[in-house]
Amino acid sequence: MSALPAAVRRHLPGEAIDWSDPRGRSRVIGVLLERGDREALGWLGRELDAETLANWCEAHAVRRLTRRSRAFWTLALGRPQPSPDPVAEALWPLA
Repeated sequence: MSALPAAVRRHLPGEAIDWSDPRGRSRVIGVLLERGDREALGWLGRELDAETLANWCEAHAVRRLTRRSRAFWTLALGRPQPSPDPVAEALWPLA
């Protein structure tokens, strides 16, 4: 298991996540893009390039990030705003 720094682990309390596992990596990316602080996001930016983060946003942002975070990260990463997921919008219109 690849160890995560303390700055990242504090955003994932009680979770044993393997950064080298694609599912674990996706979980970390989602949590940090949604609520990471400067230190954790700095680490993420050193670990992954902008293209990788933009690709993650295209694949997962609609279901994993709030509307506000989605808007920020797609703009910051130079990608178009994804279409909202109609199922998610119906279940939780404030997402």
